[in-house]
Amino acid sequence: MKVGDLVIRRIPKRGTARLAPALEQRSKLGHGVILSKHMAGDPSHPCITVYYPKVGKKYDIAESLMEVISESR
Repeated sequence: MKVGDLVIRRIPKRGTARLAPALEQRSKLGHGVILSKHMAGDPSHPCITVYYPKVGKKYDIAESLMEVISESR
Protein backbone atom coordinates (compact mmCIF):
# COMPACT_ATOMS: atom_id res chain seq x y z
CA MET A 1 0.00 0.00 0.00
CA LYS A 2 1.16 3.48 -0.80
CA VAL A 3 -0.09 7.06 -0.67
CA GLY A 4 -2.60 7.64 -3.46
CA ASP A 5 -3.91 4.06 -3.65
CA LEU A 6 -7.68 3.55 -3.76
CA VAL A 7 -8.74 1.28 -0.87
CA ILE A 8 -11.81 -0.27 0.72
CA ARG A 9 -12.44 -2.04 4.05
CA ARG A 10 -11.44 -5.71 3.91
CA ILE A 11 -14.21 -8.20 4.77
CA PRO A 12 -13.02 -10.81 7.31
CA LYS A 13 -13.97 -14.48 7.19
CA ARG A 14 -17.58 -15.30 8.03
CA GLY A 15 -18.26 -16.22 11.64
CA THR A 16 -15.78 -13.75 13.13
CA ALA A 17 -16.77 -11.03 15.57
CA ARG A 18 -15.39 -8.35 13.25
CA LEU A 19 -17.68 -9.17 10.32
CA ALA A 20 -20.59 -6.86 11.20
CA PRO A 21 -18.50 -3.71 11.81
CA ALA A 22 -16.52 -4.34 8.61
CA LEU A 23 -19.69 -4.69 6.52
CA GLU A 24 -21.16 -1.54 8.10
CA GLN A 25 -18.00 0.52 7.48
CA ARG A 26 -17.68 -0.71 3.90
CA SER A 27 -21.30 0.21 3.16
CA LYS A 28 -21.27 3.57 4.98
CA LEU A 29 -17.84 4.82 3.87
CA GLY A 30 -17.31 3.17 0.48
CA HIS A 31 -13.88 3.49 -1.11
CA GLY A 32 -11.19 5.93 -0.05
CA VAL A 33 -7.79 7.34 -0.99
CA ILE A 34 -4.69 6.87 1.19
CA LEU A 35 -3.41 10.28 2.33
CA SER A 36 -0.55 9.13 4.57
CA LYS A 37 1.08 6.15 6.28
CA HIS A 38 2.35 6.03 9.86
CA MET A 39 2.99 3.75 12.83
CA ALA A 40 0.49 3.88 15.70
CA GLY A 41 -1.12 1.82 18.44
CA ASP A 42 0.18 -0.38 21.23
CA PRO A 43 1.95 -2.41 20.09
CA SER A 44 2.96 -0.13 17.24
CA HIS A 45 1.67 -1.27 13.83
CA PRO A 46 1.35 0.19 10.29
CA CYS A 47 -1.65 2.50 9.92
CA ILE A 48 -2.99 4.68 7.12
CA THR A 49 -5.01 7.87 6.94
CA VAL A 50 -7.81 7.46 4.40
CA TYR A 51 -10.04 10.15 2.86
CA TYR A 52 -13.55 8.91 2.03
CA PRO A 53 -15.22 11.15 -0.59
CA LYS A 54 -18.67 9.59 0.01
CA VAL A 55 -18.79 11.11 3.52
CA GLY A 56 -16.18 13.84 3.06
CA LYS A 57 -14.11 12.73 6.07
CA LYS A 58 -10.75 11.16 6.81
CA TYR A 59 -10.04 8.36 9.26
CA ASP A 60 -7.00 6.46 10.56
CA ILE A 61 -7.16 2.66 10.34
CA ALA A 62 -4.79 -0.29 10.56
CA GLU A 63 -3.30 -1.09 7.17
CA SER A 64 -4.12 -4.79 7.66
CA LEU A 65 -7.87 -4.03 7.72
CA MET A 66 -7.87 -2.50 4.23
CA GLU A 67 -7.45 -3.82 0.70
CA VAL A 68 -6.19 -1.99 -2.39
CA ILE A 69 -8.73 -1.81 -5.22
CA SER A 70 -6.61 0.39 -7.52
CA GLU A 71 -2.93 1.34 -7.27
CA SER A 72 -1.73 4.90 -7.80
CA ARG A 73 0.90 5.66 -10.40
